[in-house]
Amino acid sequence: MEKTEGIVLRAIDYGETNKIVTLLTAKYGKIAVLAKGANKPQSRFFSVCQPFVHGQWLVYGGNSGMFSASQAEVLDSFRAIREDLYLSAYAVCMAELADLIFVEREPIPGSFPLLLHMFRHLVAGKDPDILLRIFESKMWFAAGIQPNLTECAHCGNRLDVAVRFSIRLAGPLCQPCHEADPIAIWMKPATHKLLRLFQIVDIARLGQVKVGEDVKLQLDKIHRQYLEEQGGISLKSRQFLDQLNKYGLHH
Repeated sequence: MEKTEGIVLRAIDYGETNKIVTLLTAKYGKIAVLAKGANKPQSRFFSVCQPFVHGQWLVYGGNSGMFSASQAEVLDSFRAIREDLYLSAYAVCMAELADLIFVEREPIPGSFPLLLHMFRHLVAGKDPDILLRIFESKMWFAAGIQPNLTECAHCGNRLDVAVRFSIRLAGPLCQPCHEADPIAIWMKPATHKLLRLFQIVDIARLGQVKVGEDVKLQLDKIHRQYLEEQGGISLKSRQFLDQLNKYGLHH
């Protein structure tokens, strides 16, 4: 028997009454856990297997295959996220990204508290767009594709001002090199500054970050294309978030 804290990334039905729950844990990294009877409303696992729930799990049997749950209790239900269509769309994107990037039973230091803080900040009313950008930036590091934002991706000189971001060259371009990649994305100085901030910010101490809509759009474009082309990752859940934003169904 092993005790670990875990956050539910996703849960799928297994048979009529069971669930296989994918958890991001403090101890083991990402793991799959069989929760027997979790689909029955009276089950002791029913509430702790809901999306985004932060729980304390007692698991066994991991040596010979999948873990099984012996006990589990809710530490934070994050019900406010599940009950808000908009917040849950952001949380699903974060959970899907973590699920795609983390390798089972290969814990990455800091990843569990990072996601926990993200969900707490969503509930506390921090800007969900900025939270998602910060999370994506930290996931670039976890995936081994973090760009060098202090030097020009073409000439290698130290950057004072970057004017474009090249997805192909995996980094920003200085003014003299801005034509090195004809399809590089134009960006404001504030956009480059935030890209650098996202890499180093301590998520536990995050204050309010005020960002204009034009800069938000540049950040979204850079992050999305970078993740797809350098990481080979396209989030299914992002389509739903795009729909909400398109029809103005946000706060």
